[in-house]
Amino acid sequence: MGNTGDGRSRGVMRALVIVLVAILVVIACLLLAQEGPNDTKIAGRLGAVVVAVLALLVYQGMERRRGRTEKDFADEPWMSAPAPSQAAGHAEAPEGPDATPEGTAPARPRRGGEANLDGMLAHAGDVLLALQDLVHHADPSSYGMLPSLLRRAGLLEWDAPAPVGAIKLRRNGRWWLTLRTEEPLPEEAYDRLTTLEAVLNVNDDLMSGSWPEKASPIWRLTQVLSGVCDLTPRSCERPLVTDLLDRAEAGGEWSCRLRFADSVENLPAPFRIEFDFQVNLERGLLGIDVTVPRPACLAFAGVRSPQAWARAYALRLALLLARRAFAAAEGVRRVVVNCHEHGEKDVLLAADLTKDALERLRAAARSPKAVDVGLPEDPALRYALDDEGWFAPVEPFAELDGAELCPATRWLPVELDSAPCADALRRSCGAARVCDLGIMEKAGRAGAWNDLAGRLGTTTQEAVSQLIALRGATDDLTVAEACEHVSKALVDGTVDVTDQRALAELFVDGGTLGSATRAGRATLEADPTPEQLDALVGSLEAVLSPIVETGLYLDDQDCVYRYFNSVPERVAYNLTDDDGRRVRLVPDEYYAAHSYASRALTMLGRIPEALAHADELMRVAPATPDAALSKVRCLEEASRIFEAADLLKRTIETCPTVREMAICFYRLAFMEWKLGRSDLAVACYQRAIMLHEDIADQARSELSDLLEAGGEGLRPLEEPEVLDVLEAGEIPPGDLGALRSRTGDAVGACVDAGLFSVARPLMGAYLELGRDDALLDVYRSLVRP
Repeated sequence: MGNTGDGRSRGVMRALVIVLVAILVVIACLLLAQEGPNDTKIAGRLGAVVVAVLALLVYQGMERRRGRTEKDFADEPWMSAPAPSQAAGHAEAPEGPDATPEGTAPARPRRGGEANLDGMLAHAGDVLLALQDLVHHADPSSYGMLPSLLRRAGLLEWDAPAPVGAIKLRRNGRWWLTLRTEEPLPEEAYDRLTTLEAVLNVNDDLMSGSWPEKASPIWRLTQVLSGVCDLTPRSCERPLVTDLLDRAEAGGEWSCRLRFADSVENLPAPFRIEFDFQVNLERGLLGIDVTVPRPACLAFAGVRSPQAWARAYALRLALLLARRAFAAAEGVRRVVVNCHEHGEKDVLLAADLTKDALERLRAAARSPKAVDVGLPEDPALRYALDDEGWFAPVEPFAELDGAELCPATRWLPVELDSAPCADALRRSCGAARVCDLGIMEKAGRAGAWNDLAGRLGTTTQEAVSQLIALRGATDDLTVAEACEHVSKALVDGTVDVTDQRALAELFVDGGTLGSATRAGRATLEADPTPEQLDALVGSLEAVLSPIVETGLYLDDQDCVYRYFNSVPERVAYNLTDDDGRRVRLVPDEYYAAHSYASRALTMLGRIPEALAHADELMRVAPATPDAALSKVRCLEEASRIFEAADLLKRTIETCPTVREMAICFYRLAFMEWKLGRSDLAVACYQRAIMLHEDIADQARSELSDLLEAGGEGLRPLEEPEVLDVLEAGEIPPGDLGALRSRTGDAVGACVDAGLFSVARPLMGAYLELGRDDALLDVYRSLVRP
């Protein structure tokens, strides 16, 4: 800060500049008024007078503002800049931008200019060491309060358990630090890490802010922290979210979730914002769980106790998130916020806010009294303090997994719901009834068992009696059959009434088909001998033959029998292959039995028999890439490579998820190599690497072997070249845009309809098409309680 003489000189200069500008404008107006009609002369002279008066008023207003600002500084003595004599004797580290550690000489400015802080941290092998080096060797005046903040927080003495890396987030421009280790992060290290982030972020705000001339460093820091509740999201390019918002139904719950998560991720808060949320627009309610920093994390603020700063920050953060919640949708009428420490579940500060309560508390949160005096007493807040002045646990107003925010009806099995679908679900998912989104053939048995399990009793007689009663009451043939074979097992003594797990497995997945597939899976996982494979095939065909002979799962003019491995497969089938006949689901065990039989027969070299099972897989599961891959394996073993390659190309065009598309490209690369088209093999491997990280490592390894083996003109391709080579080879690249649009529309329709058991797996498939922090937040919000 300048001394008194400097301040007076600047005041005189400001007055002179304003007077000179006013004089020049007045002269110009008078000169223009010398000529022309009388009206023009009068107007010119009056204009000159008005300009002169305005200039004086502007100057007077500026001086008043300066007076008010100086008075504001004087309101709280701890917010004023300390006099040199006071600072010299103070026990704390100096606070001014030119301050240096007590007892050390000022660092000499380095020739060639100072380091660029952003670039230095982004390129540092260890951010902590880089900051220590900067403080000890650079000119502190070039880095604002950063050296002082680091010392107050005790971060220069922190012995981190691993090197610290740093990036600046694209969305909000905030620093995000990580420890370069695979070990779990201890809570102390987490606190230190997030404190260092906050120090860097606060320093950015201090350096970039426009501050009154006489503002002390502490006053500026106070303004940064008190302004947390008023922060607004930064703008940035986020095409995935923008596309979803453009296609979402305005005012719906899907749009609300997207808008809230998107805006929170863009908030430039000092500390990282880690949160979960739930929405129930039917009740006009949005709930938030958010992590707040512990008091030690606010030690860099100085002057007042860390507990006071941390309490105020928690309130300001809660109000900030509530603002974003109300802005997410007009239907949000109430916001509940639960604040807790990292790694803890106890609620320390609970808020139940309407818009009126929010505005009332914002005014209190901005005030320095939030730190000096404490948080306001308000019916919208719940908090208690311990002996050290930090929060003690309190009861929340509502919990995220409670019925108010997360009603159980959102997770009912869709397979059992025959209600008609709304138009949005019909368009986006091709479903006429809610059950047309189901994939679990066993849903009826699972639901029946859940209702029955608590009533079985403790004796065989009681259990059998309950099973017989259920068999007589149910309309589901599979439930009646389950009752019969479980009753028989209890009477025969092959299962005990106290073994609930065995009873549940027998009821839901039981029968000879289930037993045979479980045994088949165990055999194939154990590196079987030819004799074991032959025995496995015999046992599987023994249970499949009666089903085939009776035509139990054969299509007819009214119904088709289908298997789906995932919800995206069901949606893809509804939108492309549905011919209007009713879809009945085949058991998972039926599909698995044919899959295991095909695999075992292929290993035995009995390809025609293996192909018969693979063809049945493709018939009952036309939207399941796994069925096509089973047939590809058979064709490959029969050296029918052209057919295998063609089947993979067709499957790529219809894949319901990007992961399965990547697997198909990976397999196609080998087929193209077998056909002598190594250039296409390179392109397929690289396309698989581009599409999904789960496939990337193996694809890279095989691509490296292929390139090492060499060949004329064989080389790695640039990303645009990959698509050009695939097109030249008549290989479909996979339409990711269409897949993204179809999956996103389906997620949105299911969320708005309250079908979360369908929406969550669809959202997971969408995230594989492109990662985004806001979309990951939305995915977590769809979790089952």
